Amino acid sequence: MQASTLIGTWALVATEWRRADGRHANPFGADAIGIVIYDAAGNMSAQVMRADRPSAAVAGIDTAMASAVPGYIAYFGAYEVDETAAVIRHDVVGSVFPGWAGQSHTRNFNFEGDRLVLSAEVVSADGVAVHASTTWERVA
Repeated sequence: MQASTLIGTWALVATEWRRADGRHANPFGADAIGIVIYDAAGNMSAQVMRADRPSAAVAGIDTAMASAVPGYIAYFGAYEVDETAAVIRHDVVGSVFPGWAGQSHTRNFNFEGDRLVLSAEVVSADGVAVHASTTWERVA
């Protein structure tokens, strides 16, 4: 696989989060929607959100922003591919989670037919190891 195979726009098909204890722990729900974009210059952007996020009629930007974050993740930055190890590193410049800026996140990747699968081992909010996987389909 060549790194150039990743270049394009990918729509989210599925997410799966499985805790070490075997339980599902998907914070975005079964019908999550999202997009990830990789360009030829090494830039990337990713967004995933719950499809069932409530529409909140709120006054004021601070209140609106506070109600918008649950069930939503977005970040952008640069990426680098290690073809031999089948990993991609996202070097985060900005994120809805301020603590992610300046961090690198490594994802394993593989292709299943025309779909891109990204996966990583993460830790849930309650400290449990989770295998997180997202499946993407090229749209452009």
